[in-house]
Amino acid sequence: MTDSNSHQDAPVNTAIDPFFKMLGMDDPIPQLHELRESDPVHFVQPLGFWLVTRHDDIRKLFNDPEQVTHDKRGWEFYVAPPMGSMRRWAEDHGIFAVGDAEHTRLRRLVSAAFTPRSIRRMEDQIRQVIEQVAAPLRHRNGEIIDVLGKFTNAIPNAVVSRITGVLPGEDEAKFCRIAQAVVLGALPFTPDEVKVLAEQGFREFAVMIRELVARRRVEPAEDLVTDLLRAESETDSCSEDDVVLLLASLIGAGSEATAQVSTAVIRALLNKPDIMERLRGDRSLIRKSLDEILRYGFSLPAGTMRFAIRDFELRGKPIRKGQMLMLSGGGANRDPAIYENPDVLDLGRPVHQFMIFGYGPHHCLGANLAREEIATMVDVILDILPTGSSICAEELEYKDMGMFRQAMNLPVRVGGWD
Repeated sequence: MTDSNSHQDAPVNTAIDPFFKMLGMDDPIPQLHELRESDPVHFVQPLGFWLVTRHDDIRKLFNDPEQVTHDKRGWEFYVAPPMGSMRRWAEDHGIFAVGDAEHTRLRRLVSAAFTPRSIRRMEDQIRQVIEQVAAPLRHRNGEIIDVLGKFTNAIPNAVVSRITGVLPGEDEAKFCRIAQAVVLGALPFTPDEVKVLAEQGFREFAVMIRELVARRRVEPAEDLVTDLLRAESETDSCSEDDVVLLLASLIGAGSEATAQVSTAVIRALLNKPDIMERLRGDRSLIRKSLDEILRYGFSLPAGTMRFAIRDFELRGKPIRKGQMLMLSGGGANRDPAIYENPDVLDLGRPVHQFMIFGYGPHHCLGANLAREEIATMVDVILDILPTGSSICAEELEYKDMGMFRQAMNLPVRVGGWD
């Protein structure tokens, strides 16, 4: 095996592998429960990775440096980008590839930049972006709105752009375009034509951020780049490279993932009109119950990746060095060993051992911002989609992305007719 896309090109027998069966289902949870019970560490033969579905195993593997790494360079099918490419530079020096000391330094810089004052500013910027995107979607009774295309997919990169300090308008549109290319190029089983676009996008992104860093050293502003530069100390400094890599990581964690999570959450709520009515009646419940809403709503078969750094055994299955392990989000979030009646959305449930934003040293630094973004999206969508709004199931479209089935739209008929 010499090409990381070889699995993708191979014929996939979706009739026999439960993972692919789940990808094709509107509700994969019953099949996921069955797999967790009968084969909790399941080898997905067509793509050559292990699907781990029990909460306890997933929690351990999130932070088990003796057996697994989050660095995809440890994958048996990893093919390094060409020397001299931006993707090669990012993969060799990014926050997920560096040693413990450098990883700690970069996290310390970001933590120092996320002051209470800056967080409040970012929350205001999040609300501004979401309200701006939502404005043309209001008062559309009887029409069909693509909630993914017109709302959830349009927000995350615009939010990152705004908090970074990129000016609204043409610069923000450019930032969002190249950010999307950077994200798609980082996914496993990426087609070669997407890698080319990702390389072009990354080069544009780096130039854009380096220019912004140079300006902010002379003209500080109320934005994340300035915050990172202010986080410098006598023993530490934040270079242009640091800012480029940190913002690339923020885009990777906060764009595609946030769009997917928010879309899944809104879809789940639309299928629970009684819950939507409760949230409309008491908006404070959105933030009070956000972890439960996320736990229930984001329960997809796929999830976070880890790569074995040595041979070991997991529930009797021989994991070989270099193999990928997929930590199933739905497997953990709907595990009855952890959550009583896991298939019930209970706004009063105290959610514990929650792992959507990671666990341990690699817990997402932007988790609080992501929570605020998703909570605000839910708050605003309650106004866009009044009582009686419903998903147009017959118009849903998906794209096969190898390890997951990506929703391409979320068509919703806005409640009521004028």
